[in-house]
Formats: sequence, C-alpha cells, structure tokens
Amino acid sequence: MFIISKEFLDKYFKFLFLFFWPIVWYDYVSIAAMRIEIFMFLLFLTASIVYIIMILKSINKIEDIDVLYRITTILAFILFLCSYLLFSKNRILLIFKLIFLFIYFYVSCIKNFKYNENEGVVGMLSSLLLITITFSY
Repeated sequence: MFIISKEFLDKYFKFLFLFFWPIVWYDYVSIAAMRIEIFMFLLFLTASIVYIIMILKSINKIEDIDVLYRITTILAFILFLCSYLLFSKNRILLIFKLIFLFIYFYVSCIKNFKYNENEGVVGMLSSLLLITITFSY
C-alpha cells in the first residue's frame, strides 16, 4: 500500500496552487483557443481530483482546518476555471463560483485569525483577487 506523507501533500497542494495562476493569466492576457482552455481545465481538474482523493485517504494525518482549507481552495479554483474558461455566460455557475469564493474567503479568515496560520492570508488575498477578476471580466 502506498503511504502518503504530509510533506508530499503539502508540496502537491502548493503545486496545484501555483499551477492555477498561469491558467488564469493565460486566459486573461492572451487570445485563447477553446481547445487549449479545455485541455488546461481538464488537466487541472484531473490533478485536483487526485489530490482530493489523496487528502481524504490521509485525513487522520492532517489537521481538520488544513483539510477544510485545501478542499475549499481546490473546489473554488475548479469552479472559477469552469466558469471563467469554459462557461463564461452561465449565470448559475457564476452564482456557485461566488458562493465558493466567499466560502474560501471565510475558511481562510478562520485559518488566519483563529488558528494563527499565515497560509490563511494567502487564501484571503487570492479569493479577493478571484472575486475582482470575476467582476472585472
């Protein structure tokens, strides 16, 4: 059986976090092709699903707030990319995206203020940036 270490999960989450922003930048800056956007979304979705499965299998190794923060981050990123890249005119998906971005902001605030973990500041800033991109797009 494959044992997943906490360090591996931390690095994988950081990879997903850093993998997300170039996708947003690509669509925001360049003239994007739909095939490339679908490919990037499916690649991020696959990597995220693998991560969620791994984190749920090793839930006893990680604190509850970390699991909640990471899952809300990944779900907010997936919904943002789906709404931003693929279905930009879908209002229901826009509402879900905004709900998950606010949940992401709330969990980040809890992580920062209640548990005094600085990773929550990154979550607060990134959720605010994604909300800004949503309304400016």
